[in-house]
Formats: sequence, structure tokens, C-alpha cells
Amino acid sequence: MVRALAIDVAVLTLFATFAVRLLERADGDVGRPWPLYRRRFVVLVWVLWFGVLAARAITGLIVAQVLSWQELSGGRAFAVVAGMLLAIWLIAPRWYAVAVQGLRAAVLLLGFSIFWALPTLLVAGFAHQQYDQIEFQKPLPAKATPHQRIVWLLFDEMSYDQVFVHRWQGLELPNLDRLRAESVTFSDMQPDGYFTEQIIPSLFMGKPFVNVRSTEAGALLYRSVKGGHWNEFDGNASLFADAQHAGWTTGISGDYNPYCRMLKDQLDFCSQRLIVFGDHLSRDKSTWGNFTAPMHAMWARALRERYEPAPSEAEIFAGMLSSAQRLVTDEKVDFAFLHLYLPHPPGFYDRKTGKVAIGGSYIDNLALADRSLGDLLQALGTTQSADETTLIVSSDHSWRVDIWRNGFGWTKEDELASEHGHFDLRPTLIVRFPGETAPADVARPIPLLAMHSMIERMIAGEMGDAQGLEAWADTQ
Repeated sequence: MVRALAIDVAVLTLFATFAVRLLERADGDVGRPWPLYRRRFVVLVWVLWFGVLAARAITGLIVAQVLSWQELSGGRAFAVVAGMLLAIWLIAPRWYAVAVQGLRAAVLLLGFSIFWALPTLLVAGFAHQQYDQIEFQKPLPAKATPHQRIVWLLFDEMSYDQVFVHRWQGLELPNLDRLRAESVTFSDMQPDGYFTEQIIPSLFMGKPFVNVRSTEAGALLYRSVKGGHWNEFDGNASLFADAQHAGWTTGISGDYNPYCRMLKDQLDFCSQRLIVFGDHLSRDKSTWGNFTAPMHAMWARALRERYEPAPSEAEIFAGMLSSAQRLVTDEKVDFAFLHLYLPHPPGFYDRKTGKVAIGGSYIDNLALADRSLGDLLQALGTTQSADETTLIVSSDHSWRVDIWRNGFGWTKEDELASEHGHFDLRPTLIVRFPGETAPADVARPIPLLAMHSMIERMIAGEMGDAQGLEAWADTQ
């Protein structure tokens, strides 16, 4: 796939260079008395081109999480750049030529990035990487039932504020409410980071991750302080290794992170769903197949033909939930971690119809998260060890309004629910011990990273009830 992307970059660069050169020739020969309509056409093309470049650049920086200013978006960047150029041409034609020359010089300077971007892609394209196992299960002996288990359910981007404090009027979350009524709820959890790829591995190891990156071979590197040394993620220093040392069997069903690669030696069960590449790129195709895949797909769409249809949101969600239910009901796995990509935006649920499909809001996704929690609790209730299971429901971070506002999928309901862009930092943490039927609230600030030591104590048998958890919280 990387080699195909490198070829795409090279070909598109040549094509764009040729197209811009034609535009320069049409615009540069001022000695000829071009008709007014032709001059207007050339000006319009320049305006649109620079506007599109600005929009793509800003969008890329936002997606890369370099920019997070709420008022900035690709559409607004296009409107500002194209509008200013058009206004200069109409009001001060002499300055228009200067502005275009300046922008062309800036684009030329940026274009020199091809001399490091393309070689970087080529090097990465020929680096050896593991072929990720999407799922595996090691042979496990039968367990005596009932027996002690821990099920840790992480809902991606679940906001404590939106669930329990400023809930959208009319939004019903019966399963979360019922769970809170018989659990210890932490109402002032302090975030440990901003991004899933940093937070979850840091919880596994009990160390802060401020930056992460991958080696060419696909290993995870992290920094614990800005500008510090890069360290390799060590599965043998994780919660799952500690659980195995304590005699527990371990399993993960998750999304986004390559869990089966990160923890292949520390897991007895693993099922993961990685991000699907767009444009029909696939690791199962050759370099040439990936290079031509976008063009084949475009041609097929133009002819209204079916071409490798991508799985629908409903199919993706059903697979994710089915994998999570399978792990919850597998009593051979003592320590189970489930990472559900909910209620992470953009919305893909309609709470009014109960259908999973592109569209909807963060509030809709919250309703789906609650429904999924109910399904998983029902599945857990069918196990013989249900009454011996400690349940942890948490989130990695809160609803990152500043990322999603003015971006793809943001709805009017999102705008109103967020109080026009307000970001409450608090993630969610709820813990239900076996036999607990009364609610308890920990209102003091607790760092999310403290969850690592909390789970370590549970695994070691040093914490098994609400009183012990509250006493532990008083020391944090």
C-alpha cells in the first residue's frame, strides 16, 4: 500500500506540474489581447486552485492534529483565500498579479517537500512489517465455574458531563443509569491525554505517553516527557503480563489500536478491527493493484457498477459487538478488555429509528453506546461467573469538541449539546464489584492514569469491594 501511495504521489505531482504550467502559459502572455471572457476564466481557475490548496492544507493539518482552533476549517480556508484573491482582482487588478506571484512562490517552496516525502514513502514501502493477525485464540484449559473475573469495557470518547451532568433533554440512557445506581462512580476524573493511541497504551503500562510513533517494523515507540527519549512499548511490563503472572488468562476485543501485535505474547485471546484504508487500498493487493484501485473504483462508480463494496456501518458495528460479546461470555478468559469505538464521532446511529448508518450526532452515538452496554451486560449475565465478575466501564478521554466542531459530521444537535463548543475534560469511570447494589461517588480529582494501579490491586486480590476502592481513591 505504501509503495502504491508513493507512485500515486509521483504521478499526481507530475500531472499537477503539467497542469499548472499550462495555466501559467495561458496567464503569462500579456502581450496578446486576450478576450475578456478568457482572462476571467484564467483568473477564476487561479482563484479556485489556490482556494482548494488552502482548504486541503488546513484540512490535512487538522486531521494530523497539528491545528485544533475551533473556528478553523477547510471550507473557511477556501472561502478566505479564494474570496481575497477575487476581491483583489476586482478592486486592485495591479496587486492581483503580485498576489498570484507571491502565492506561486509559496507553493513552489512547499513543493520542495517532495524531495523528502517521496523518499520517506519509498523507504517505508520496502521495510519489512509483520502481517497483522486480526484474531487469534490460544488453547486454554477449562476453568472451574464460577470464578473471579474482571471485565474492563472502554467506551471511546465517552464524556462524563454529557452522560450524567448535562445530558441532552429527552436522551434516555437506562443501562448507564442502572449501572451507576449499583457502582462506584468517579465524577472528577482528570484526563491523562488527548488521543486514543497514547492514552490506552499508557493505561496498560502505567506510564504517561506524551508522543507516540511507529518504527518501520511496526513497533510502538513512546515518550513520557516532551523532547525525551523514545522508548519501545513493552508488553511484558503491561497489565496483561502482570495478570498472566498472577495466574489469570487474558483477552482483548478492540478497535483502532493494533492490540494483537502489541500484546501477542501477553494475550490468550485477541480480536481487533483496524482502520480501513480508503480508495479500496488493501494489504492483500499487489503494489500495482493498489495503485490502480482508486481509478478502477472511480470508473466503476461512473458506470454504476459494483466494485468491492465496503462493509456498511451496520455490518462493521455488528462485527464489533459480536466480537465483544464473544469475549465477555468466554469464561476461560479471566481478565477481558473491550474497546468499543463508541460514542466516538462522527455519528452513525439514529436513536429514533434504532438503525445504524452514516449520519446522526454524538448524542445518537451515546444512545447506541448505552444500548451496546445493555447487550454486553445481558451477555455477561448468562455466564456462570457473572456474580463473581468485577465490571469496569471507562473512557479514554472526553468528547473532544474542539476537534469535531466545524468538521465532518458535526450537527446542529452537537452544537447545542456542547453549548456552542464547550469542552468538559472529564472522562468516565464506573466500577461495579460483585454483590454491590448501592451507589457511591468519588468526587475528588483522580488522574486517569491511576486506573493502572487500581486494576493491579484488583488482579492481586488487594481490592474487592467499594470500601476498598474508596480508600484507595483517598490516597491518589
